[in-house]
Amino acid sequence: MLKILSIIYFLISSQQLYSQGRRDTINLDLTKAKENYVHYSNEVDASAHFPNGETAWRRYLLTNSRYAEMPKKDKAIGKVYLSFVIERDGRITDAVITRGLNFKCDEEALRLLRTSEKWIPATLKSRKVRSKGNLSISFGLN
Repeated sequence: MLKILSIIYFLISSQQLYSQGRRDTINLDLTKAKENYVHYSNEVDASAHFPNGETAWRRYLLTNSRYAEMPKKDKAIGKVYLSFVIERDGRITDAVITRGLNFKCDEEALRLLRTSEKWIPATLKSRKVRSKGNLSISFGLN
């Protein structure tokens, strides 16, 4: 009984000691947070886009897609939806599939997006800013 009481006493006292340990303040650099903010298309003056527009993007997809080389079992017909961030220098980062078809098509869509040339970044008050991008890549559709 004494052993159990001593264990309970130890657990209670250690919990109280642990809960009183933090007295530090947290400093936030708001200018850095403002720089890293990702803007949506309705928040910017000019949205980010692929160089030379939609026609150039389609041409890029047609010339660089490996869909035709995929085994028949991996091919699917439909669209892969992606979400990504266009950095101030035009690089694509944080690309994720928001709705996919299958593993191979999803992987190919990510590869196509990540290997594309640098995009034209969004601008806000004549300044380049990070922005969110969303697009779909069609597979097996005309």
